[in-house]
Amino acid sequence: MPLENRSYMQDPLYGSRKSITVVLLVALAICFVLQSIAFSYSADGKYFIIRYLFLTRDALAHGYIWQLLTFQFLHGGFIHILLNGLVLFFIGKALETTLPTRDWLQIYFGAGTVGGLFHILGNLALPFNFPAPVVGASAGVSGLLGAFCFLYPANVISLWGIINFPARFFFILSVSLSLFFILVPAAGLGVAHGAHLGGILFGYGYARWLLHQQWKMPDLLAPFRRRPKIFIHKTQSSTWTAAQKQNETELPSEEFISKEVDPILDKISAHGIQSLTERERRILEAARAKMARR
Repeated sequence: MPLENRSYMQDPLYGSRKSITVVLLVALAICFVLQSIAFSYSADGKYFIIRYLFLTRDALAHGYIWQLLTFQFLHGGFIHILLNGLVLFFIGKALETTLPTRDWLQIYFGAGTVGGLFHILGNLALPFNFPAPVVGASAGVSGLLGAFCFLYPANVISLWGIINFPARFFFILSVSLSLFFILVPAAGLGVAHGAHLGGILFGYGYARWLLHQQWKMPDLLAPFRRRPKIFIHKTQSSTWTAAQKQNETELPSEEFISKEVDPILDKISAHGIQSLTERERRILEAARAKMARR
């Protein structure tokens, strides 16, 4: 098979693709414009949106399950969608280079659904602590943020360009603030903190246990074993020597592909390109260079 037709060459990490973040932002903007027009000029339209598309405590009681999806495309005002859009743009674009589109979408909409469900169930039990109705992309955006914090715990997240936090600390801060505002609702009235909490925990958990669709129960004995756990966000140390690098680059193209590239392609097929080590990524880059010289 020609190298340019191999699967990893079609992966977004090695080529261009449509940005799913931009596509989603455009969809949210269109929905906000339509929602605003309906609220401004149509009483029936406003009633329909609030009754059937907002996420309310009647959603589960009346079987309006679709509200768990539709509420994610609606917002409570321009500032609401602006803030959600800004966070979505920066976090979403950052994760596009790490995650396949399928996993990106599963994290976003899964977090939105779980966050909305968590909040509305809380509303049924404690209405004052979990205010409803609920609208906004915040739960889905929180899910992407949770995944980012797990995958890049040492990266810096900046608030307004003034306050900087390591991602691992920002995750703890976000969870703590959501819990505080749930327990002390007067400090954050009108915000669906339950949806934020459910979303960020889902995103973090997805990145940790479900990213390669190989979920298993957490290993409680892991701290007592010598074998280290390896996560995809950590860079494995390279064991290449200068002689090994030279030998690999001197291999004929077909031999190089069969001995080095094909096993990596099998790994991509089984686990996704984000599972590759630094050494394997360098091999793919060398393969691309060989192809470019043909």
